[in-house]
Formats: sequence, structure tokens, C-alpha cells
Amino acid sequence: MQSILRFTQITVCGLLVVLPVQGRAAPQAAGSDAPAQQVAHGVALYKQRCGACHNTPSRSLDEAPLLAGPAFAQKWLARPAALFQKIRYSMPQDNPGTLSDEEAQALVAALASGYISGKAPAK
Repeated sequence: MQSILRFTQITVCGLLVVLPVQGRAAPQAAGSDAPAQQVAHGVALYKQRCGACHNTPSRSLDEAPLLAGPAFAQKWLARPAALFQKIRYSMPQDNPGTLSDEEAQALVAALASGYISGKAPAK
């Protein structure tokens, strides 16, 4: 399972750089650090815009499910375009549609990287 999750993380991160969104090519950052920069931006956004709900144990899982683990990976990380759409147009729940394409892509990259769940790949 761990190797499948790692393959999915690598695949998802690789797709984010070229994933077409709404008929446009995804923006690409210059230089070889683009994926790392995108993940770092996504982690910062998660802390700022998502963590208050998704990291709160007192909230029900139906209200704000955990964005980690095998169930999350199977449902969302295997379908990065669907995850992008969910984040971009229905999150944050109290102000949906306010995240830009770039912010949604960065959040998908951060979720796929494992840094948010604490399961980041060893370097």
C-alpha cells in the first residue's frame, strides 16, 4: 500500500505541472524548484485556509474530513483533477470558490506530497 501511495504522490505531483484547468495550461513556475515551491505554497495555504476545519478533532468527519490516510488517497489522490475541482469550487466551505486556480493546484500538490498528513516521503 505504501508503494502505491508513493507512486500516486509522484504521479499526482508530476501531473500538476501540466494539468489543464478550464481549458488553460496550468501555470508553471520557472526553474527546477517549481514542484517544491508549489508544495510549500500549498502547505502554507492549508495552514491558513484549511487547517482550522480539517485539523479540528471536535468537528464531525462529515463536516470536515481528514485530508490524509488510505481512504482519502483512494478517493482523491487517485483523481487529482477531481480533487482540484472540489477544492477550487467548493472550498473553503464558509466561502466557496474564493481560491484561485493556482492556490487550488498548490493545495493538491501539498496534499499529494504527504507534508500535510505528516507522511512526507523520506529524502
